Amino acid sequence: MSSIRVLDPKIQNKIAAGEVVERPSSVVKELIENSLDANADEIEVFIEESGMKLIRIVDNGDGIHQTDAPLLFQRHATSKIGDDYDLFQIRSLGFRGEALASIGAVAKVKVETKHLDGEPVTIRFEGGELKEQGPGKERQGTDISISELFFNTPARLKYVRSMRTESGKIIDIIQRMALAYPGVSFRLTLDHSEKLYTKGNGNLKEVISDIYGLNIARHAVRIEAQDADFRITGYAIRPEVNRSNRNYINLSVNQRHIRNFRLSQSIINAYHTLLAKEKYPIVVIDMEMDPKIVDVNVHPAKIEVRFSKEKELNGLLESAVRTSLKDEMLIPDVSKQVKGPKPRAEQSAIDFTVREEPAPVERTRHNEDRTVAEPGAYRSEQRETYRTSNGEAEVPAAKTPVPEPAEEPLPQGETVDETPREERVKEKLPYLEIVGQLHGTYIILQNESGMYMMDQHAAQERIKYEFYYGRINADADAGVPLLIPYTFEFPLDDIITIDEKLKDLSRLGFEIEKSGVKQYSVTRHPSWVDERNPEADIEQLIHFVAEKDHFSVSEYREEMSIMMSCKQSIKANHYLDKKHMAALLEELGRCDSPYTCPHGRPVIIHMTTYEIERMFNRIMK
Repeated sequence: MSSIRVLDPKIQNKIAAGEVVERPSSVVKELIENSLDANADEIEVFIEESGMKLIRIVDNGDGIHQTDAPLLFQRHATSKIGDDYDLFQIRSLGFRGEALASIGAVAKVKVETKHLDGEPVTIRFEGGELKEQGPGKERQGTDISISELFFNTPARLKYVRSMRTESGKIIDIIQRMALAYPGVSFRLTLDHSEKLYTKGNGNLKEVISDIYGLNIARHAVRIEAQDADFRITGYAIRPEVNRSNRNYINLSVNQRHIRNFRLSQSIINAYHTLLAKEKYPIVVIDMEMDPKIVDVNVHPAKIEVRFSKEKELNGLLESAVRTSLKDEMLIPDVSKQVKGPKPRAEQSAIDFTVREEPAPVERTRHNEDRTVAEPGAYRSEQRETYRTSNGEAEVPAAKTPVPEPAEEPLPQGETVDETPREERVKEKLPYLEIVGQLHGTYIILQNESGMYMMDQHAAQERIKYEFYYGRINADADAGVPLLIPYTFEFPLDDIITIDEKLKDLSRLGFEIEKSGVKQYSVTRHPSWVDERNPEADIEQLIHFVAEKDHFSVSEYREEMSIMMSCKQSIKANHYLDKKHMAALLEELGRCDSPYTCPHGRPVIIHMTTYEIERMFNRIMK
């Protein structure tokens, strides 16, 4: 007697529902995708008891024709694809024909819909069975209600998390949908309370404001880039506004929200040292591409995709974000942290297309006694003498020569003051006058927009980091040969790891040979190694290699640059005269990214004149 049998369709649908309908938010996602595929530009979502009691989605889309109604809850019935070739160029969000069949198998469903060219129809489906079909309301679009989710699958019901968790996931899904479709109006009502509303006017920056708040939207930087295969658009939030996890990296491919670790890592790499360790950016980015080079048929939830040109996409994405941030003046504004009156709810009149910048300040001296950092005023030396509170003491230089970017010479007889702003290269730092020093640690600066404070240690860390990083990453480094090799001995458990990485070490400019069972001899080291104590740097390198399961040359170069810049920068409680302050400011202004130290801490912060006057009650509100 045969023991193999075909499962009943009801059981098949329940099994499929286990993959497609994982939780209430999965239902919301599938139904909203259907509304978007139906060309809806207004979608309302009503949730009760985190979706366990009711999920209702109302749209103004194309609707469903009455002749298609009997196929709504049949597995693999879809209008999105017709043959196997269509699987290689999927342009719709849904295409498998599994969602409604899976939802109908584990819930009670009511659908009221009217097609553009058809009659209104109402369908009731419960636990995999059609209960009712008849005439519906004369309303264009679809109104679908899901009640008593998992009523016939108690095992799945048992694993549903807390109501608060489920509500949070539903909100997250709708927010990501709204960010991917700024031209669609979304309204979410949770337990009879409106939680989210977007206007659907196509302004992505305004959607960011609706979801994350006005302050974050004001810090948004436009991103645009494209090549032969990809077009990238969206916004990256300035690094002073960040989060402690990756959840705020919003990525979509052809307006389909996705998760992709490598793409997220490319964005994090683009921020580089602008963010502190364990801090992550907020971005909203859509990547347009030919559907033939992306496979969305990878995961039941359709949230994971594969690219045929992933390396090229990663490179373009990282370059686009980095370029956009590089053009911004990223000095955090302290006044944003001062509590003020709450903004009014109505923000429709705000123009989200431009970001307010401080008015350009004329480069003029206000006082002969003030020392002003002007280009070319000072030149750094290998070591300089700094004034300390106890007298004269020699400390590391306040400036390290960094290669300057090439600039076009000004026409003869023309000064910086006379050159129109739009014809000049955009400056990394505003014009600043040095006022003095606070506690031998912070340099006080000013201009017409207010007061600035610069952390002298962080500033020189940035200068030296860019100097060392450029030299360590230089390919042509012949290194320094040693007449007498340095010999190091390591424990046996590190020997295997070090042996495997000798080839990688040679790429850094080291010549290391095994001279004994536990011994290594170094006969050449790169020129950037500290000449005062090269043995310590070399030993630290080998320890670094031994502790890493997967040694990365680029990772080591990064860490070594950070370590050397920190170790050789001026520390707190070192008092400088204005000449050295000006030299430090001049060198900082020539850095590619003068706003943060290599660890992501701010170098300069700003407090506006308006905020200072308000704190002294010179301005009453």
